[in-house]
Amino acid sequence: MFLINLYKKYITKKSLSIFKKNINLLGKSYEFGPHCYAKLLYGSQKDDITIEDNVSILSGCDLISSHGGKIFLGEYCKLQNTNILCVDRVEIGKYTAIANNVTISDNNNHPINPDFRKFMRTTPHGSDARSLIHSDHAPIKIGENCWIGQNVRIQKGVTIGDNSIIAANSVVTKSVPTNCIAAGNPAKVVKTDIHLIPAPTTCKEYNDYVKNGQ
Repeated sequence: MFLINLYKKYITKKSLSIFKKNINLLGKSYEFGPHCYAKLLYGSQKDDITIEDNVSILSGCDLISSHGGKIFLGEYCKLQNTNILCVDRVEIGKYTAIANNVTISDNNNHPINPDFRKFMRTTPHGSDARSLIHSDHAPIKIGENCWIGQNVRIQKGVTIGDNSIIAANSVVTKSVPTNCIAAGNPAKVVKTDIHLIPAPTTCKEYNDYVKNGQ
């Protein structure tokens, strides 16, 4: 058992070392969990994945940049078991929290054309035909202080406004305004003006924060 635990610690340390080598870190304070991977494919470089200060990337996250796709994570945002597939740009704003098993893809993964997809199946893994760049793609922007629920998928070309919430199990195919809750497949706005909903008064730390004018 001791040797197994020692081996697990070694693998975790090694994977985190590789993860850090493939990303551009801005700042000094981070939290990185086990089984996180930053993959640079088809010419992408370290500077294509940028992470600001105080970001938490917990277990099971895959950040995949292909053909120079830009991934940007703002200060204090949090990801857990999140998959990001990028050939264009995926931007996640400050303070945004992303729950388990979320996929954010700025591309369709494969072209729609049936003949191309049939040809692709005959090519080896790693061939150009299997690259994400050949599918339709458009940038994704998730605003500041958003909350993305469990099992959500966010599709290409979507913008999610500041403070908005995406309910669990939603598939977001169209942009969502600020201060809204969107839910469903495809996701639709089900509540607006959530910034007008009073904050809870049961948290002393928050009450002190407000009292001190923070």
